[in-house]
Amino acid sequence: MALAEVIQMPEQPRSVQVEDGFTRIAHGIMEALALADLGKRHYKIMLVMCRQTYGYNKKSDEVSLSQFHDKTGILPPNVSTAIDELVDMRVLLKTPGKYAACLAVNKAYAQWTGKAKVDVSKVWGYQNDNSTVIETIIGGSQNDNDGVIETITTKDNSKRNNQKTTPKENLSRSLRERFEIFWEAYPRKRSKTTAEKAFAKLNPNEQLFNDLMAGLGRATTSDDWANPKYIPHAGTWLNAGGWMDEIQAAYTDAELAVIRAFNGALGERIGAVDEAVFVEARAGAIRAFMGKLAADPEAWKRYFPAVRDKVDLPPHAGFDYLISPKGYGDVKGRMAVKRNPDGSRAMGEWDKSASGIKAMAKEMGVSFTDDEPVPAIAMRVREAIAKREA
Repeated sequence: MALAEVIQMPEQPRSVQVEDGFTRIAHGIMEALALADLGKRHYKIMLVMCRQTYGYNKKSDEVSLSQFHDKTGILPPNVSTAIDELVDMRVLLKTPGKYAACLAVNKAYAQWTGKAKVDVSKVWGYQNDNSTVIETIIGGSQNDNDGVIETITTKDNSKRNNQKTTPKENLSRSLRERFEIFWEAYPRKRSKTTAEKAFAKLNPNEQLFNDLMAGLGRATTSDDWANPKYIPHAGTWLNAGGWMDEIQAAYTDAELAVIRAFNGALGERIGAVDEAVFVEARAGAIRAFMGKLAADPEAWKRYFPAVRDKVDLPPHAGFDYLISPKGYGDVKGRMAVKRNPDGSRAMGEWDKSASGIKAMAKEMGVSFTDDEPVPAIAMRVREAIAKREA
């Protein structure tokens, strides 16, 4: 018994539907373009311009040469030539943009010149009398596999005001590719749809996209983004122009001067700071430290030598500790305790101030809390001193 041969029919592509998004364009522009004696490249450029502007409900757009190439297959030099010719014929209007030339379709087609010049009366005649225009529709592969030809009379829908002007898909194919590159690199994967809308609104050309990715690279290596909870959602970052934020990548001269002063006085003793390795949090701490000493601009120059000569530092002490509010307060307290000529502490002087009492308590190993009464701390310090001298 012979087996029936199964023939695989080729899969038919789905025909496009207006529900998937469409470009709303005035009849007059379409009719004027049909009358204009433009070249093949000109028409391709105009189709892209209508899609990039009216398709997104915009009057103009910055479209790079590479975008035109991606959408038309025309080489960038030829794209540039075609655009210049359309501008000369006043079919396109060209103004300087931020990242690329800003282009717009000149809707005043009566101003078109050269080969683009049209008989305006014919345009209006087409616009006002389309009752006899016959639309020939070849049955699409979705609903008609027999290729039946159907003819119908088109209706004038110019008065309809409920047409959908925003495409259902937020991103075109080229923008989708760029967005996915951006999304892959963005460290916080939250609210992707919102990010897509922000990206579509931004509509970055090649130059802007490169700037955006460079800014993202700087942000991902900054201390601000070291903690994931401080990373904004991608949509928020895009809408705020986050790629243009100025992120400090090296110490300023003033910050380097403080680091070098520390290295010169204490670097060999407790460890030098590598000034070539930038730490954003450290830079901020240096600025705060200098702000605390703003009343005496030269105080920071004397601070580290004084620490070296007068203070017995705890084992954990380092540069970051010494410039922190807590470390600075501890050091000042230790400095308040006077010394004998031989460098030993003058034990009778430590209890003249709260900072001196707390410094002595730390030296004697007497624990205390910040909210504990100072006299109680002093009493326990005296007891510890008495035990040591006994």
